[in-house]
Amino acid sequence: MANFQITPRAAFVESNELNFRSLYLFHTPLGSNQNQSGIVDSNVTTGLGATVVNNWPICDGPSPGATVVARAQGLHIYAGNWQNTFSITFEVERFKGSTLQVMGISVEEGEWAIVGGTGQFAMTTGVIYKKFHEQRSDGNIIELTVHGFCPMLKGSQSRPTKVGPWGGNGGSDKDIVEAQKRPYSALLSL
Repeated sequence: MANFQITPRAAFVESNELNFRSLYLFHTPLGSNQNQSGIVDSNVTTGLGATVVNNWPICDGPSPGATVVARAQGLHIYAGNWQNTFSITFEVERFKGSTLQVMGISVEEGEWAIVGGTGQFAMTTGVIYKKFHEQRSDGNIIELTVHGFCPMLKGSQSRPTKVGPWGGNGGSDKDIVEAQKRPYSALLSL
C-alpha cells in the first residue's frame, strides 16, 4: 500500500520572489508568421508522437506592436495531451540571457511548472499561470502570469526591485537598470 508523507522542514534560504504579470504568448501555428513547426509526424491511428518545435514570442502586451521581452523555445509532444518542455529566454535588457526552464501540459489554460533557470534566475522554481486571451485566424494569444522563487546564490548580487511610486498617488514607476549599490562595511566613530 502506498504511503505518502510530507514533512515540514525549516531552512533559511534567502531568495527573490518573481511576480511577472501581463505577459502575452503569441501561439501562431498557421499562416505566414508561424512560430512553430512539426518535426515528427504522429501515429496515424492514435495521434501519439507528433513532435513540434516552437519559438513563441512573449510580449509586454497583446497588440501586434508590443515589445518582445522573451521567447518560449523548445518542444511540445503529443502523448494523449500536449507535453511542453521549453526555455523562456529573456531578451529584455534587464534579464537578457537569463532563462526559465518550463514544462507542463497544454498551451491555452492551466499551469506550467518552472523547474529551474539560469543567469539571474538560477535554480528558480514556481508556476506560470496561463489564461486564454484572444483567438486569431492564425492562432491565439495566451496571457501569462509568472510566480516563482529564486534562491540568492552565494556570491551573487540581488537586483533591486521596483515597487512603484512613493509618496502618494502621483509619479510613475521607473525601472532600475543598474546594479545595486550597498556598503560592505561601515566604521562609526563616537
